[in-house]
Amino acid sequence: MHKIDPRIQAALVTGSAKRAGRELALWLARQGVKVAVHFHLSQEDAQATLSECNAHTPGGVLVKGDLRDADEAARVVSAAATGLGGLQLLVNNVGNYLRKDLFELTPQEWRDQLESNLYTAWWCMRAAAPAMKSQGFGRIINIGYAAGERSTYNRLTVPYHIAKTGLATLTRSAAAALARSGVTVNSIGVGILSNSVVKPVNPPAGRFAEYADLCNALAFFVAPESDHVSGTQLDVSGGWIPEQIL
Repeated sequence: MHKIDPRIQAALVTGSAKRAGRELALWLARQGVKVAVHFHLSQEDAQATLSECNAHTPGGVLVKGDLRDADEAARVVSAAATGLGGLQLLVNNVGNYLRKDLFELTPQEWRDQLESNLYTAWWCMRAAAPAMKSQGFGRIINIGYAAGERSTYNRLTVPYHIAKTGLATLTRSAAAALARSGVTVNSIGVGILSNSVVKPVNPPAGRFAEYADLCNALAFFVAPESDHVSGTQLDVSGGWIPEQIL
């Protein structure tokens, strides 16, 4: 696995109380990075994650906030940077997932899928970018969806796929906007995980993705040799292509 860029001393991983965010935070802590563990409602899980992170690399902090709100997101990023003594890496992992027929969705559910998967990344990126630009270095990793750079038509996950396609557009656009400042912006396209709610019967690779596979993708993007890789999505899908349900 790639070695992490030594300039990365502190990272904010959003939605890191549980599941993939937790594993990404723990992987970073094992590499010697101080981690800000973010949560919205799962405080007990977040505290457990932080304790484990700090057992590897002391100095991590806990930050709470609803990142669907721009002001809250800015406050979370600021609190993370202050608590860690700087911020060189932002991992935008927050994002809810709902399977529900298009015309059964409530307005609140529609908004939540778009805001949690797309708006949160933009609000946090917008808050973190100025300091990263001024220090001449930064890494932003968005957690996307496998094949998210092309349209996916599934009537059970419409707002989710709209958001993830938008995230791919945001990633490429932000990468170009920040290219001269030493800040790279990339995304990890997550396929079917072994603990996913819905799984195909026979995946192309014969297995589903594990959290270790996501950590491997993160390791590539934060390696010093990857400083010219920006605006790219790396799919961790084992050749799986999202289903089309019309």
